[in-house]
Amino acid sequence: MPYQCSLLKRVSLRARIIGLITSLVMAITLLLSWVASKEAAIQLEEHIGHDTADSAYQMVDKLNRSMDARIKEVQLLLRTREFTDLTDTALARAQLEHLQSNYDVVSWIGITDTSGTVIASTGGLLQGSSIAQRPVFMEGQNGLWIGDVHDAVMLSQLLPNPTGLPIQFVDIAAPLHDAQGELTGVLGVHLSWEWALQVKNSMFSPKLVEQQTELLLLSSQGTVILGPSELLGQQLGFIALSPDSTMPEWSIEKWPDGQRYVTGMARSQGFGDFPGLGWVAISRQPVATAFAPVERLYEIILGTGLLVALLFSIIGWVVASRLVAPLTRLARAADDIQAVTNHSAIPLETGSPELKRLSTSMRDMVERLIDQRQTINRLEDLANTDPLTGLPNRAFLTQYLQHTLPEAERQQQSVVVLIFDLDGFKRVNDELGHHAGDLLLIEITQRLKSTLRSGDVVARLGGDEFVMVLKSASDNSASLAREVSQRLLQRISQPVLLPGNQQAQVGCSLGAAWWPQHGHDIEQVMQLADIALYKAKSQGKHRLVIYGESN
Repeated sequence: MPYQCSLLKRVSLRARIIGLITSLVMAITLLLSWVASKEAAIQLEEHIGHDTADSAYQMVDKLNRSMDARIKEVQLLLRTREFTDLTDTALARAQLEHLQSNYDVVSWIGITDTSGTVIASTGGLLQGSSIAQRPVFMEGQNGLWIGDVHDAVMLSQLLPNPTGLPIQFVDIAAPLHDAQGELTGVLGVHLSWEWALQVKNSMFSPKLVEQQTELLLLSSQGTVILGPSELLGQQLGFIALSPDSTMPEWSIEKWPDGQRYVTGMARSQGFGDFPGLGWVAISRQPVATAFAPVERLYEIILGTGLLVALLFSIIGWVVASRLVAPLTRLARAADDIQAVTNHSAIPLETGSPELKRLSTSMRDMVERLIDQRQTINRLEDLANTDPLTGLPNRAFLTQYLQHTLPEAERQQQSVVVLIFDLDGFKRVNDELGHHAGDLLLIEITQRLKSTLRSGDVVARLGGDEFVMVLKSASDNSASLAREVSQRLLQRISQPVLLPGNQQAQVGCSLGAAWWPQHGHDIEQVMQLADIALYKAKSQGKHRLVIYGESN
């Protein structure tokens, strides 16, 4: 066998190397797939975040450009003749009405005199009223002024309001001068905040709608001035954008509704003649929606890596199988040697001379092992079996108890030991001969076997002495011992027919004890059962005595 063993080692080593290389390639492929998917996911998340910030920047840029256009329109008005000479207020009002009709974002335009009294306005609203205490006049005297969004005060009851919501304006004011440069009044323009809503709505492409994107606008103090109705007027203190920040930023934030959003932010820096009011545009979308492409990309890359790794493993398996398939069959047969009953169960491999010699040698070895096993089995049977009755002997009983007691302890059971011998057996031997005694023992053995339950054991200790081992529930040991003993007493006492029309009859005396109630050492329990047996004999025989019970 040295040559075959060497061959087996070489082929097995080659198969192990192929398996190791395949496993290593599979592990590296999976690792690279995981790294690539994580890196791609990070890059894609960054891209999505920057897109979100870019949406916020585009919104604030549109607002800035729109405000710049409104300011330039006001500056253009200041240069017209109707507003440098305010002697013809009717002409000035007509010019204002014409301007408002061309710009739906203008809610009101008015001109005041130097005292703050409105002398001409669109729709005649507030004409003749003083706005001297309003910022639009107070700030407009000193130069071009842009006021932040605010609720209408004096015009709230005069302008139509079909929605019922508070009317909001953005104010633009500028001083009016005559040809000598003297202040003649103030031009005030109230831009409807609806124009900001229009700008926001113009941003929504089908893609942003699909992504559940929402756009908001915050004042310089962080108050929501444009956005979902449930957030209007709320302070969003968690929006951390530096006042000096010139670049859009993004982060993942937890909003008041408890959800996490990818949040893009961009601060207004003004545009052209519009210096900016510190507005912050916000673009947000739910994390689950925003990063859904990331999850899909992650799954695709990992899935591809897994398929590649699986492909490598299949290739390695095929190559290894072609090398070791014959050895695998031989090894499987060798593993099943315990169940092999003849040498033909070992396959005869003819793929190469070496494998043919190896399989032939294994067949010869199996043939010898089978012969040895059969011999050992016969010797074990002889060692553990009573040759006359075929019952287990004391040696077998010892081995059986070593396995039964731990199992009974796990299942919280008791083990009942019944030791008994035959009353009158010596008389049969003396009167009818030992051959008749042997036949009697064989018949009694059959009756003992018919009394046993499944899982119970009866063994012959020697002569006419026997022992039964019964497994029982802890609270049922006494009743089980009495029940089995009663059947034994009845069956053993029945006459036994012997050759030559002879008849013999014996009785039975029994002693019982059980583990662990009567003792934790099984040998001690058997001794206690033996003591009970002698007590049964002293009390008249053919009865059961349980150790520890008074009779």
